[in-house]
Amino acid sequence: MDVILDKERLLIAEEVAKILRSKLSTIRKWVHEKKIPFIKFGPGKKSIVVFNPVRLNQWINEQSHEPIAEYEK
Repeated sequence: MDVILDKERLLIAEEVAKILRSKLSTIRKWVHEKKIPFIKFGPGKKSIVVFNPVRLNQWINEQSHEPIAEYEK
């Protein structure tokens, strides 16, 4: 299942938080811990962090955990 995201522009952290129904502070923490794919421009605290919607969609799909069918056990 693909999440519908606009593939024409980069997303900011606030948009990602809304998409994931998460707090902005969680997205910032995940960026700091490198748990979510992001693009960083510039050094240190003055850097700009954005998110590629195509890569974010892939990452969301990678996080999916499907139940194991009874016959696969």
